[in-house]
Amino acid sequence: MPLQEQTSGWSDTAIKMLDGYSGTLQTGSVLSETQLTSNVLLLACGGEGELAMNGEVCHIGASFACHVVEGTSFTLTARSDELYYIVIMYKASSMEGASHVIPSYRKHPLQTSFIQNPVTQAEWIENAEKIVAKWRRGEGLERFYANALLQGMIYELIMAYERGQGGAESDMVDVVVSYISSHFRQNLELKELAALAGCSVRQLQRRFKQEKELGPMEYVIQLRMESASRMLRHTDASIGEIADKMGYRDMYYFSRAFKKYVGVPPLHYRLAAASKTDADYANTLLQNRAASSYESAQGPVICHMRGEYTVTELPQRIAVLDVQYADHLIALGLSPAGSVGVGSATFHFPQYIRAGLQATELLGTYEYPDLLAVERLSPDLIICTEVHDQHVERLSRIAPVLMFKRNESWQTILSLFGELTGKRAEAKRILADYHRRTALLSEELAPVLAGKSVALIRPLDSLVRVHSASHRTGAVLYRDLGLSVPLFVADTSDTAYHISVERLPAVQASHYFLLSNQFMQDGISATEQRVLGMLDGAERQHVHSVDAATWIGCYGPMGNNGIVDQIAQALLG
Repeated sequence: MPLQEQTSGWSDTAIKMLDGYSGTLQTGSVLSETQLTSNVLLLACGGEGELAMNGEVCHIGASFACHVVEGTSFTLTARSDELYYIVIMYKASSMEGASHVIPSYRKHPLQTSFIQNPVTQAEWIENAEKIVAKWRRGEGLERFYANALLQGMIYELIMAYERGQGGAESDMVDVVVSYISSHFRQNLELKELAALAGCSVRQLQRRFKQEKELGPMEYVIQLRMESASRMLRHTDASIGEIADKMGYRDMYYFSRAFKKYVGVPPLHYRLAAASKTDADYANTLLQNRAASSYESAQGPVICHMRGEYTVTELPQRIAVLDVQYADHLIALGLSPAGSVGVGSATFHFPQYIRAGLQATELLGTYEYPDLLAVERLSPDLIICTEVHDQHVERLSRIAPVLMFKRNESWQTILSLFGELTGKRAEAKRILADYHRRTALLSEELAPVLAGKSVALIRPLDSLVRVHSASHRTGAVLYRDLGLSVPLFVADTSDTAYHISVERLPAVQASHYFLLSNQFMQDGISATEQRVLGMLDGAERQHVHSVDAATWIGCYGPMGNNGIVDQIAQALLG
């Protein structure tokens, strides 16, 4: 029965992702799964290898996708180069109350193990990576999105499978395509490919062109030129070496073939690609440059996201467009001429540094700086973050601009501010004091929190954000003070992820630092109330509400020392 006649059965079929992971197999390495407890999508790309499944061994080429049903065992072996693989596990079932079971016509794709080899759609690998990444983030919308992407991928895979069920002619093309993908660097002939397919040369050409929209030898040339293009872009191999690897004994014949296919000779292609790559690389380096400094004959040079700034004389009127930079300057005994503040309806400076900003002009907020106020201020230096990139051209007409990543290490920024303002010794002392203080506090907390973990959470509209050790405030808890991350979040590489309020008890932390907005508004939000209500009586004694604006926004030596004060009071008090 054709696929399109199964509409009702398909519409009642539910797909639920269970897990996903990825990895790389070195040559000779093996990935093996026995007696699968769920259906599996297995995708791989890179070198060549073998896939053993259901007692049969299949040679796999540069890339493939495989559907493996529950109860099956498989073994994937890398035979040449590295094989990058992705595994996605899922269950397929009929939705509750549906009048249909999963369709059983012919061999239904969801109940059949099959291989699509090769996978020419690069987006399949990209989508599989996205599915796994979204799934690994945790809960809520991320996993909902992963499941939606998975359903789309299964649809694409089944459609490809169904197209291949048209009979021996479809099979012959698949066999030839698979063989070409693994042997296109060799000297291939049409009669050899036809013999492999068990048909005449004319039959192969006709059928191949119907399915691939080009002839088999044209397909060979396409794969060769795509591979040659990659080598020209990413290796130092000579044109002759590339020609030889692509199966051309004559370098000049290869050059003519390449020019016919790409439009330019190989050397011109390489030079153009290198020029573009160099420009892109230089731009990427600049945009992602880590803040640093070095000495020059003219004075200290500060490296930032927009270039380099030589400190020929100490700036006297500094405007900062992030409160954390005001924190740094005050810690060094200085005061900015102008600084952004915090707030929404009304703007103000944070309470903990307000005393050091008595003569400082208010310049709007971090998200919405008041550029007219900056112009009126006439500073001799402006310090901002990548968020202000859209304003840099206008700001640069006022004064030199230094741009740092907002999440750059505060310790790095403090050292650079010491170079910039002639306060090197003060910066070193502040850092030494902080490291000594956190080391002593860490020793004091160790016996008190033995076997206990601490979570950093922030209620949002309807979800809870759980911060990891990668978050800059999380780093104070988990890196500087050595507190234990809950196992629930210990393996995340992101700064935070989201879970539903109902899932919060699964974090199983002994102490919760709850980033609250109640200090900036009357009362607490409904989500925050639900969070507090979700924790039982015993746990609730260990929920410590702290000011979200200070703990997240005021990322400087004074702000972080204040956070350490609150941590000590909460955990030792």
